[in-house]
Amino acid sequence: MNWNRSNRLLANTSCLAIALSVLTLVVGAAQGQAGEVTLQGSVVCKGACIPDPKMGDHGLVVFAIDGTDEVRATVKRLMKDFYPDKGLDAEAAQKLIDQFSKLLKYHISPDSPALKEIKNKGKNHYCMPATSSAVTGAISEKDGKKWITATRITSCKLKYPEKMLAADRPFVMPGREPLMLKVGDKQTLKCVHIPSGKFLMGTPFYMWPYHVEEYPHQVTLTRDYYMGEIPVTQEMYEAVMGKNPSLVKDPRLPVQNPAFKDIDKFCDMVSKQNGKKGPPADLCGMGVRRPRRHVQPAVRGKVQGPEQQRSQRLQVPLDGQVEEGECLGTVRHGQLLVGDHG
Repeated sequence: MNWNRSNRLLANTSCLAIALSVLTLVVGAAQGQAGEVTLQGSVVCKGACIPDPKMGDHGLVVFAIDGTDEVRATVKRLMKDFYPDKGLDAEAAQKLIDQFSKLLKYHISPDSPALKEIKNKGKNHYCMPATSSAVTGAISEKDGKKWITATRITSCKLKYPEKMLAADRPFVMPGREPLMLKVGDKQTLKCVHIPSGKFLMGTPFYMWPYHVEEYPHQVTLTRDYYMGEIPVTQEMYEAVMGKNPSLVKDPRLPVQNPAFKDIDKFCDMVSKQNGKKGPPADLCGMGVRRPRRHVQPAVRGKVQGPEQQRSQRLQVPLDGQVEEGECLGTVRHGQLLVGDHG
């Protein structure tokens, strides 16, 4: 009888030990999952976010905009402290980019399980536009950088603060009346006055969509000029050049794929038709409207600072100083830019 009691006691003790072991494993797994967070934001190659990337810079980062209470609180504070109600000038826009990069940029660890299915092009080089993604994983810090070891990356819809989605408002209104240009026998193009000043051209890294050719850089316009209110249409281009190189034909759509020399000729002919100063000594720029996003040079001039190195790497000059008397203007992204000739 005592022997049976001992056996039952031993069996109960063993069952209890097994149950405690299983409970420990379950709790441990739950704690491991609890250590993960989900960040929502724009996932992009880090090489697209620095002026002169080296091969080792081409890993993935996520600029968090939502997902955790900490991220939401940080975004809210940045909107309050670094996003004026009047909008962003060039300096304020750069400061906001710097703050996002400092506080809300998370490097995705190269050994992340979620990256096993993502193919890169070349060693550690992810050549792709930014994606709107939810990144789930464990957060850590190393060498002053935030890291996330991603176990899952899925597409998601991002919600940016209203301030960031509001339409841009001009800081300075045009100081002159619009300029009406004759284009061919029947067409006219209204050009609005653009005062000199500074602005940040491109797309901030933290925004989605973002493409590598939209690298943000400060542009200084040292002289006023005029810009076409609408893109140069196929109808306008054909009226001057007698041909239409566009792949998708529609007289009211912007002209597509004009040859480099034809853009020079177009500007020259419109200049002469409107009595503007002489043909351009060389191309002030080129304008092509391609089916996909692209970068094209706009106004010839001097560019100072690191942006110039960036432009060399992209093999196109950035917008810069507008020189008097160079040409009537240029076509950029289908728009005619007209130099100020006083």
